[in-house]
Amino acid sequence: MSEHKLVLIDGHALAYRMFFALPLEAFSTKSGEPTNATYGFTRTILERILGDNPPQYFAVSFDVGATFRDAMFAEYKGTREKMPDELALQIERIKEVVQALNIPILELDGYEADDVLGTIARQAKPLGVPVHIITGDRDLFQLVDDNTLVELPPRKGSGRPELFDTEAVIAYWDVRPDQVVDYKALVGDSSDNIPGVAGVGPKTAVKLLSEYDTLDGIYTNIESIKGANQKKLLDGKENAYLSQKLAQIVTDAPIELDLAACVAHDFDVNVVLEMFRELDFRSLTKELLERVETAVDIAAPVDVAPPTETIIVQ
Repeated sequence: MSEHKLVLIDGHALAYRMFFALPLEAFSTKSGEPTNATYGFTRTILERILGDNPPQYFAVSFDVGATFRDAMFAEYKGTREKMPDELALQIERIKEVVQALNIPILELDGYEADDVLGTIARQAKPLGVPVHIITGDRDLFQLVDDNTLVELPPRKGSGRPELFDTEAVIAYWDVRPDQVVDYKALVGDSSDNIPGVAGVGPKTAVKLLSEYDTLDGIYTNIESIKGANQKKLLDGKENAYLSQKLAQIVTDAPIELDLAACVAHDFDVNVVLEMFRELDFRSLTKELLERVETAVDIAAPVDVAPPTETIIVQ
């Protein structure tokens, strides 16, 4: 029986997590095509779709190039290393698998996948549809509320995923989910090259937010903050508010949730098995055949239907 829930996957973040979680040398096709990220990504989806309580809805979002944040701050994510070639080769393969599983890919020009996921999650809430976001990026903790949970898959091939509700976010960062953006505005984020306020670390940020609740509250009460911290905050005010804008996930991006298009399980088993055969996913082929209600002869010719189209909003 399916569970009335929408699972959203942060495409590039999960691909990165799987690429570094599974040994590259252990996953490849007979022709030498690397498949470790593709395999991990695919298994993550299948474990949910074919599980005992599969979600009723499913969607995946990928980044699509430059965003409004790059226009706002040219150095945004400027310290990140280039994507490994072996992973770059797998991104399109991952999309092909997602399409074969008839799961919509949501992409929006000028926005990050985080913004798409944040917008879709907020649109699902008034519909009474709980949201479960799978990502490798803790930035999405800011989306956690009474309707949205965030899952971080294990960093290694085995292990249990970490599930974050409001209490878990507080336990991890000592701030509420709605304070995560202001926390990053203060401490910055080296992975995204978000500057923050020079000299303000996690302990100071937590103390300030516990006393003044928000970034605006801190600066409204700046005269009551004494000594070196006041000077750091005043000197870094411009960077603090820039960092706040960079860290804030957009939840009103111009994209609409179409639940009917996100219905899970509605895929052609033959198409998926053909894809698995191309990728030499023998264990996943076996699992799929064991779990689907109608097994098919994978040795027989397969008519591959056109894959689900990627939804790109210009």
